[in-house]
Amino acid sequence: MTSKKKIILLMLLFSFITISKVSYDNFFSFKLSNEKTLQTSNLENNELVINSVSPNKCEQYIVSKPTIKINYSNQSNIDTSSIKLFVNYQDVTKKSTISENQISYTPDKKFKRGTQIVKLEARDSSNNKKISSLEWYFVVGTPVYNHYRGLLHSHTAASDGHGSYSDAYYLARDKANLDFFAITEHSNMLDNNLECNIENASFSNEWNELTKYKNMFTSNGKFIALNGFEMTYPYNVKNPIGHINIFNSEGFVCSELPDMELDDFYKLIYNQDDLIGQFNHPCDKFGKFNNLKYSPYGDSFISLIEVGNGYNKDIKKNIRSHDMYQLALDNGWHLAPTCNQDNHRVDFGIANEFRTVVLSTDLTKDGLYDALKHMRVYATEDKNIKIDYTINDLPMGSTISKTSKLRFCVSVIDTDFEDKIEEIQIISNKGDIIKSKRFNSNLAKLEFSSKSIKNKFYYVKIIQKNDKISVTAPIWIK
Repeated sequence: MTSKKKIILLMLLFSFITISKVSYDNFFSFKLSNEKTLQTSNLENNELVINSVSPNKCEQYIVSKPTIKINYSNQSNIDTSSIKLFVNYQDVTKKSTISENQISYTPDKKFKRGTQIVKLEARDSSNNKKISSLEWYFVVGTPVYNHYRGLLHSHTAASDGHGSYSDAYYLARDKANLDFFAITEHSNMLDNNLECNIENASFSNEWNELTKYKNMFTSNGKFIALNGFEMTYPYNVKNPIGHINIFNSEGFVCSELPDMELDDFYKLIYNQDDLIGQFNHPCDKFGKFNNLKYSPYGDSFISLIEVGNGYNKDIKKNIRSHDMYQLALDNGWHLAPTCNQDNHRVDFGIANEFRTVVLSTDLTKDGLYDALKHMRVYATEDKNIKIDYTINDLPMGSTISKTSKLRFCVSVIDTDFEDKIEEIQIISNKGDIIKSKRFNSNLAKLEFSSKSIKNKFYYVKIIQKNDKISVTAPIWIK
């Protein structure tokens, strides 16, 4: 084989691999002249050839009034006068400058901080049929928080699971590519549990080993290994209480100790500094925490509730507790939703796509715990969806007071082409859906304003193709 033929063969192989890869480039359905597109539409050559776009797709932290430009060249049967440009779903064609080879648009006002979605359409000159569509996004302004993905509930052979501490952290870090991962053994199954207390668990060799491996696997900026314990009330009884994860403690307690009824436990943890709690899998089988009766003591440290729990690949076989999340909020709790695998097998992080996503300034234990405490959290059944949600530029988990107008902004991105976003819902007290919008896209954005009403909360629910659901922490209005 000649050198020239080898080069051609390698180029063809590279093109095949490139086209097979799934990434943000899937958003392009035009054919790009530089052949770097990873997916092209079968338009029988009736298409624009896009030479460049500006700002670039996925570009971040740019100026607030960028000029949007698309440079193209025309193949047969495209009516350039039919080209339309949309920015955040608004038709800005009439405000754009259009030539044979370029369309450009400069906004009259500055873009708000966050994701901006751009779409270009063109039609066939013979029958006015839409045959080309290009969609991408860019981000204005340096984001305040990064999105870190992990899990907050798992078990090893130290309680009722399988595998070692090392197995768990290794798989979560190196196979699942998580940013953080927590091992949370049942405290009543750890050795010498009756000798330990919330401030000191030095009598437990298993707890000491967990602390050692947590420190061994933690690397700031790369991976944060977390540990905690699951306060486990019996569930094979009538009216079970439930299970609660506790993070950031030096020790642990178990339900077999005296004076450990639920209200007693709330008060015990309330008197500790900087501890964080999570209601685990609230349901009939394991318990609903006295139907999530409000406790000011519990509300002071419990900031999380699992809306998704399980390690089954089939979502329907796992526990969904969105109704209990709504009930807790209506009862007065201030909680953010989480989605965890509750691993009991050696499938830590890789069992399915369940993820808890935390908005933090940096990837450190302190940064993550600050985000969990302040409920900058969303729960998802999709491993790489990205959700930004603000009211009046304040993030999920915030409380807003003394305002007459609310400006909602939700943007959703999913890099997997098949995981289309189908609907964004804004949900309030008693499950009232105050706003919703349908989509069929990997990019979705919803913006609107409304009058402020006191004592309300609003959270976001995202419904995707394949029955995947994500929900955010609320924003409360005083």
